[in-house]
Amino acid sequence: MKWKKTRELLSLFFALSLITACSANGNNSNQGGSESNTTVTGNCANDYYPVIQGATWTYESTGGPAGKYEFTDTISAVRSDGFTLTSQFDTLTRTQEWGCQENGLTALQLGGLSAATLSSQDMDFTFEVKNVDGVTYPLAMNQGDEWRHDLEFEGKMDIAGSPATATGSSQTIFRVVGTESINVPAGTFQAVKVQTDLNIVFTIQVQGLAVPASFSGSYTYWYVKGVGWVKAEGQGNITGTEFTETIELQKYNIP
Repeated sequence: MKWKKTRELLSLFFALSLITACSANGNNSNQGGSESNTTVTGNCANDYYPVIQGATWTYESTGGPAGKYEFTDTISAVRSDGFTLTSQFDTLTRTQEWGCQENGLTALQLGGLSAATLSSQDMDFTFEVKNVDGVTYPLAMNQGDEWRHDLEFEGKMDIAGSPATATGSSQTIFRVVGTESINVPAGTFQAVKVQTDLNIVFTIQVQGLAVPASFSGSYTYWYVKGVGWVKAEGQGNITGTEFTETIELQKYNIP
């Protein structure tokens, strides 16, 4: 029962990681949100992810390992060299630090869990991330462009009172495959279509045992200039358990 609960929570953890691992100019129907007239300057300026304090995006996921759920991302703090993204789920809140670089925006943490703790009913995670390389949102997304984002992580876990440690690495490869019109509850948008392939491998040490595990996912993301990502759809595999997930933007507000 303990490891069944562990699998469920790790499924949620890596689902969150995939969401954060991952806006093309067009005629937007904004019944589900509002765009900003604010001009962002410096390294945090990015066409595909508006870095504006107070901006919010609400998404709904179906079909994934954590079941159906909704979450809201909020840019809760902005600095000259980065920003903080806070995600509110039904029963938990996570934060994730991002860096603003000359070549784009980079996630400095894995699913908001680096140097942070995700607590649930009987399980805690505390992870530190190191050796971050690459970008998550580049300055431009043109047909055929490819880029990657890599990191390593290590940390501690408490599984129903049993201490454990974990080490691992994450590699994400992005590739622009085209542009198309996309319809989601937040509106209809002309979007850049990006293929995203994620692979995470890690080992859990608990009660003298080394338990290897892995997560892989192949998702398509749709990014809209001035809005952010509006949809993600794809397949994943968590240590042999396959799933198909769809995440859609429900509403958004960019001050």
